[in-house]
Amino acid sequence: MGKRLTMIYSKVLTTAALTAALALGAILPTGAASAVELTEDNSYRIFGSDRYQTSLEVSQAWPDNSVKTVVVATGGDFPDALAATPLAGAYQSPLLLTKKDSLPAGFAAELKRLGAENVILVGGTGAISEKVKNELSTLKFNVERINGKTRYETAVNIAEEVGMGDTLYVATGANFADSLSVSPAAGYYADPILLVPATGAVPTVVADYIKANQPEWPIIVGGEGAVGPAVEDLFAEPVRIAGKTRYETNKEFNEFALEFGFLEDQNEVFIATGANYPDALSGSALAASYGGPLVLTAKTPSEASKQQIQNFETPDSFYTILGGEGAVSSATLKQLFAK
Repeated sequence: MGKRLTMIYSKVLTTAALTAALALGAILPTGAASAVELTEDNSYRIFGSDRYQTSLEVSQAWPDNSVKTVVVATGGDFPDALAATPLAGAYQSPLLLTKKDSLPAGFAAELKRLGAENVILVGGTGAISEKVKNELSTLKFNVERINGKTRYETAVNIAEEVGMGDTLYVATGANFADSLSVSPAAGYYADPILLVPATGAVPTVVADYIKANQPEWPIIVGGEGAVGPAVEDLFAEPVRIAGKTRYETNKEFNEFALEFGFLEDQNEVFIATGANYPDALSGSALAASYGGPLVLTAKTPSEASKQQIQNFETPDSFYTILGGEGAVSSATLKQLFAK
């Protein structure tokens, strides 16, 4: 993980010191206190007619003939897709969404524009059918599938493909918000995301992976209602980052990630709805390519979301809004950027 070695905090902070810094509130706002003005010069909305077309529009950020291996997840349900962004980061790929039983319009053309030779499908046939796999094979792509018997095993198998670095994220597999919050950082360094149930025992496949791959930075995202305390027992010095809501957790993680070098570009801010996963999932791979934070917002923005916009502001700030008016409306943005 060479990029992180350039960050001074990563050079000098142990996990214990980092935990202490979090407890003491060492992560401070970095931006201006005045209202941020959203203009045509400092913002851009990426959207399509639906979640699938939005993912293709996001993919347009990658140049022609620049991606040999493309990662594909389902746009129909979140479990198998939650841990996919680190895999996309490992291959410097967009994260395209497909329907379960058919390729969306324009999908094959986008693969060809990217120069893809290989396609990795994330999830089993309940997420992406053999029909889709066969259709891609017929189009002369080399197709691989990464899946497991459960969402937890799928995430472990993705982690095995990505490889273990110095950081491992653990989030609930029962919901999507916390995984989306960490996805840009996880994708930036291709650090795995493991999923666990909100309650009960840690799945054996997950526990076995953790025992065999002890990271320097074990980061648990979400409170004990999302990730139970049993997970902490699997690590020597885990760091837990949590808020009272998904939006507070999103804020706490983004501030932590920018402060300690898990994300490195405060100027590139990505905004998506926290009420659903597809636009944020597609956008997380793009945010990862910049090392910028993904700010989640409700229809009526929470104070946590609004504070992030203020805190992250710099003279060079650029805001990418993920999804159309139905996902993040102009009215929502007006409130989000108001003082």
